[in-house]
Amino acid sequence: MSYSKNVKSVLSTAAILILALTLWEFSIYILKIPRYILPSPSSIIETSTRYSTYLSENLLNTLAHAITGLALAAVFSLALSLPLAYSETVREAISPLLAGFNAIPRAALVPLLALWFGLGSLPRILTSFLIAFYPILLPTLTAMVTVEKELWEILTSFGASKKQILVKVAIPRSMPYFLSSLHMGLASALVGTVIAEMIASDRGLGYVILSSTSRLDTPLAFSCLMLLALTTFTLSKALGIVEKRTVKWAYRVST
Repeated sequence: MSYSKNVKSVLSTAAILILALTLWEFSIYILKIPRYILPSPSSIIETSTRYSTYLSENLLNTLAHAITGLALAAVFSLALSLPLAYSETVREAISPLLAGFNAIPRAALVPLLALWFGLGSLPRILTSFLIAFYPILLPTLTAMVTVEKELWEILTSFGASKKQILVKVAIPRSMPYFLSSLHMGLASALVGTVIAEMIASDRGLGYVILSSTSRLDTPLAFSCLMLLALTTFTLSKALGIVEKRTVKWAYRVST
């Protein structure tokens, strides 16, 4: 039953995608839209094939920086959430600062990062880290500090300390939220890396998008966008598999 439903879902999605691409292709042909304004799917595929090696090299470069930034954001978010969850005083002191930091458009920091650290890898990794950090921290911290009052009272009545509740209840309880937040963190990390590549790099898909649009090679820019979307989708699915296998106890068993 489950396998049949999965097959139907995949076929339905594929049918909708093919229909959308077909309509896109015919719309370009009928309306005679110049390819430098909006390329057709066939021209995007042709361009992707022609520049496959070039695109692959820049994709790997982008991914290396995005994943590094995501890993730093995940580790730092998890480490910071522990003292924030343990101490309400620390949480009340730090939370306004975090909210204020989140209000700053991190993309606006890229020129400063390039000024401070040059045009190498560091500005890209830092931008990726800064954009991915808060979307991972917030759900993880929220899960840690929202242990049900009844459960807290029962545990304390049996002599459990605040530290024991944090380690044995709050942290395991937050793991599904932490792993789930990595999906948003992944997308944010890629966005941050691409933005930094447009401003402070001569490599990566962000740089390719900027350089191709500047010379009106729109099919190449669309090839980068499609490649980013496909890569994000694939990595998110892989994260989903890891998530369900790591915290499968948190998921309801389908009947």
